[in-house]
Amino acid sequence: MKAKGSDIFKLHGIIVPMVTPFTGTDMEDLDFVGISKLTDYLIHNGVNALMVNGTSGEVLLQSHEERKSVVRAVIRDARSRVPVIAGISESSTKQAVALGIDAVEAGADAVIATGPFYYKTSEIGLYEHFQSIINKVDLPLMIYNIPSWIGYGIPPEVVKKLVEKNPGRVLGVKFTTNDLGQFLEYLRLLKNLIPITIGSDALLLSGLELGGAGATVGSANVLPAETAQIYKFYSDNDFSHAREVQEKIDGFAQAMGLGTFPSGLKEGLSFIGIDCGKVRPPLVPLNSNETARVRESLLWKKEEMSR
Repeated sequence: MKAKGSDIFKLHGIIVPMVTPFTGTDMEDLDFVGISKLTDYLIHNGVNALMVNGTSGEVLLQSHEERKSVVRAVIRDARSRVPVIAGISESSTKQAVALGIDAVEAGADAVIATGPFYYKTSEIGLYEHFQSIINKVDLPLMIYNIPSWIGYGIPPEVVKKLVEKNPGRVLGVKFTTNDLGQFLEYLRLLKNLIPITIGSDALLLSGLELGGAGATVGSANVLPAETAQIYKFYSDNDFSHAREVQEKIDGFAQAMGLGTFPSGLKEGLSFIGIDCGKVRPPLVPLNSNETARVRESLLWKKEEMSR
């Protein structure tokens, strides 16, 4: 599965959009010990790839130098056990390319990018944004469709055009929306060309059943073994056990969205004994009621880990 440079690896299974551990009074510092511990925890529990500097990683609350440092730290700590996908999302094509070039130098296996945000562009501008990354960054590109955060969806026709023009350069898609109709349209146009992974935690199993290649879900930070089990059970045609595990994680999948995301993810990690600090301002930690709900959703996990 391991690959470097323009040699593409097969995207499948559970890809974890990692949280970024912080430390300090106002979470002003990167916690490199925390990054190492989280990386080991995820790999040890069976995930297929690590994605850094995404939404769960509070990417836009970090400087570019911090983002580069996180990529290097995770690559170092992963020790080639699983691929590492570096997030390079930016409003500016120039800045996204610069982050991508640094990811190449750091030894990443692929990059992932949303469309440009804040400033709106056309479908032509969107296509050219991704095409510039492909032209200038010698790594496979994963396209990140998350309309609720960037303000619009990436039309599957744009992705199809990119795939057809650039054979072997588009790694796949992270599809983060609950719109299963649009997911099916992505699969209709692209399933035979590139892998599509679901990004909605509650739809992990549903995404596989509809034809997705895997899942890129935040809950895998806290429940890597369980999300990996869903993929394995499904791959083994053991659908009843896959559904049982999906039902098991659904409570946390709902609770982790409480407060200002990803504060629920960080609280969940803290509760099971993996300290990644709090969220950075202007995000705020969970209040007492929200904290109680997250912890209640993970009591079964806490009990399992204490055995």
